[in-house]
Amino acid sequence: MRKLQLAFLLASSFSFSQTLTLSENSSISIASNSSISVDGLELAPSEAYTISGPNTLDRSNVPVVVGDNTSVSRVYELSAELSDYKGILNFKYLESELNFTAEGDLVLEVLDTNGVWINVEPVLDAVNNNLSYDFTELISFTSVTASDVSATLTVKPVLLDGYVRVYPNPTTDFLHIVSNTAQKATLFNTAGQKILETNNATALDVIDLPSGVYLLNLTNSQNQISTFKIIKN
Repeated sequence: MRKLQLAFLLASSFSFSQTLTLSENSSISIASNSSISVDGLELAPSEAYTISGPNTLDRSNVPVVVGDNTSVSRVYELSAELSDYKGILNFKYLESELNFTAEGDLVLEVLDTNGVWINVEPVLDAVNNNLSYDFTELISFTSVTASDVSATLTVKPVLLDGYVRVYPNPTTDFLHIVSNTAQKATLFNTAGQKILETNNATALDVIDLPSGVYLLNLTNSQNQISTFKIIKN
């Protein structure tokens, strides 16, 4: 398929009124000090940035619910992660979408590549119904929404047997597992097929696996399961 590339010049902007869809081998390049807006979500990177396909950005009016907490009724979802982004993220909303949250209590939420919601305190423009945050460190994410600062989507897992950590993520070769208890590791692909399995795991060799997204389940002796979304580059 022929490659499609849209370049945005310095101090320019470009808008899509509906879903943005990039097919395989296509991309959009955003120059520094330029921006792209898709149905109310604006990306203004601090340096030249490329969004590669295949990828689709959709907007949903179905709020995200985590435990007893809920987001506003505006959620942007990407079919593939937006990786290593640095710059401003603008999130526009309607007052009818706030789900009884006061505008002054809104925080911006992004879903990172580990499947964890991260909330940041944005700059609020209540006149124009806009939340803005400048990510000065690289971040990768797959969804964007907003919630009440006292009822965020961030839920810290409680592990009765303590601490579990998996790194690096994304990875290119080995995935290291740190825990104070023995863990059985099972790695699945997105189709639910078991790819790897090992007992008393401290590391997984994934160097020969195709690039993509995987799901890692770690199970301890009490059958408590910790689940991680793994990116293999």
